[in-house]
Amino acid sequence: EKSGAVVMTSQLATRVIANRSAFVLEKLAAPSTTIYGTMVEVAGIGVFIEGAPGLGKSETALGLIKRGSALIADDLTCIRKDVSSNLLFGSAAEATAGYMEIRGIGIMHIPSLFGVTAVRGEKRLQLIITFRHLKDVREEIDRIGQTRKKKTILGVEVPNVIIPVSEGRDLVNLTA
Repeated sequence: EKSGAVVMTSQLATRVIANRSAFVLEKLAAPSTTIYGTMVEVAGIGVFIEGAPGLGKSETALGLIKRGSALIADDLTCIRKDVSSNLLFGSAAEATAGYMEIRGIGIMHIPSLFGVTAVRGEKRLQLIITFRHLKDVREEIDRIGQTRKKKTILGVEVPNVIIPVSEGRDLVNLTA
């Protein structure tokens, strides 16, 4: 206590406890942030959907889940940087894991509706989709895909696609 050292005992072999402790300490010390948006796994790829409130992020994610994708996090996504590989991983806060809030419907427990395979604990972030009002991006739209946009989170660049949103548009078909 006087020197501030941590003392720990275990029935496990030294190499096993050292290995397991290293993983826990690495996760605890990793750079992290929480960002507003919904994250899903689509065809094995971790996709983060962001945009202003009311643009249909959660509704789009729900549509994707109905088609076989999996929920990672809704509304608030915790992003962790793996320093050794320089990769980002997304997960839900412990209190919201497995739940989605759909405007006008309420809070839904995804595993109860679609089974346990419809949620993932953590997934590598590989793509960011940004929903923006059509009127706000009319002049910025790259119709032939020549420009590659990227967004930086915790010093890591992630490909970013902007999808213009207008009323009545089926966003699930655009993101699937």
